[in-house]
Amino acid sequence: MGEVDQAEQHRKALEAFVVNNADLERLGALLDRFNIFEAVGFVWQEIRHSTFLAFLLDPQASHGLGDAFAKRLLQEAIMSSPDATTPVTPIELSLWDLGQMEVRREWKRIDIFLLDEQEKLAVVIENKIGAGEHGDQLDRYHTAVREEYPDHKLLALYLTPRGDEPSHPEYLPVDYRTVCEILDELAESRASVIEPDAKVLIEHYTEMLRRHIVGDSEIARLSRQIYQKHKRAIDLIIEHRYESQETVREQLRQLCNFLIDEQQNFVLAHNGKNKIGFDVQHWNVPETIFKFEFWNYPESLELKLFIGPGSKKVRQGLFQMVRNNSEVFASQQGLGGKWSAAYNLQLLEESFYSEATDAEREVEIRKNWDDFLENDLPRIDEALKKEAWIWESGETGESSED
Repeated sequence: MGEVDQAEQHRKALEAFVVNNADLERLGALLDRFNIFEAVGFVWQEIRHSTFLAFLLDPQASHGLGDAFAKRLLQEAIMSSPDATTPVTPIELSLWDLGQMEVRREWKRIDIFLLDEQEKLAVVIENKIGAGEHGDQLDRYHTAVREEYPDHKLLALYLTPRGDEPSHPEYLPVDYRTVCEILDELAESRASVIEPDAKVLIEHYTEMLRRHIVGDSEIARLSRQIYQKHKRAIDLIIEHRYESQETVREQLRQLCNFLIDEQQNFVLAHNGKNKIGFDVQHWNVPETIFKFEFWNYPESLELKLFIGPGSKKVRQGLFQMVRNNSEVFASQQGLGGKWSAAYNLQLLEESFYSEATDAEREVEIRKNWDDFLENDLPRIDEALKKEAWIWESGETGESSED
């Protein structure tokens, strides 16, 4: 096929995709619909999901669900694992009054912990949105509850987007689709007692889950339908979309060469396809274990600072420093896994990929980088220098534990 014929086919495919495409118009309308959880950047924040779920599970909270959500979630988890041996049955749960149940966040580092003294029930909920298990955390949580509450009936749930199988045999897998279905049903059946604002929040939450986490929404169905019908046009758009990412990567490479060769305050750590890491030269002591990385996404460019692998004591000390200097460090995630984000700066927003030229992107990167050098880096450096233990100790400590 000649280049002219191929170009003509591409043009016709794009025309069919954008002209009088009712499915595309419907998809645009759905995407434009406001969602409070999307607006506050909630979608992939595991900590925020755990906090909101803890609120809904709390029978004494001001949502009007009482203990209904907690009961239903536990019942569904047990019924979905018929071969599992559990200390309580779904029928027993339906007869119990869990109105005084206590809900804790991050007790013994457990995402959500439920405790009902009247029925002698303890529940561990480990919540995973993006990352998987790390280390022996499931066993540690289970053991901690067994030691603290040896006479209680213990249930352990492993909540993931698709109901992944947990490594620990005592944990019951639960998926977020089940969470959506329970909440939708309760919002309808208890509409007369649920607080109106709480009902709106629940509706927004399940809508957000279906859009992004579960993949079971009208948006998802329309997207699949549109792609099947207009595959050639969409593939062509995606192909050209990534050209901007490659251009940004080359601009980053040139910037990093400048950092190493001329500024002489940075050391290149690694240069991958989508991530480029570097260290600050005068932080070259074992106790810092701080690493910078450029993250080059298809629609954004971010500069991140991580607490890397190392001594548990040192990692906890650095994490505490991050928490104590929240005005300096823009990320407040938990200390989980080998790499924990401590700082995040967006160097390019999405609009610079769709609406800007290569030259404009380069100017924006340099401008935000210079602002980082002038403002944020000195403040991070100052916070580190106040931690005398980092610079005075020569011990690297024990290996990290997560």
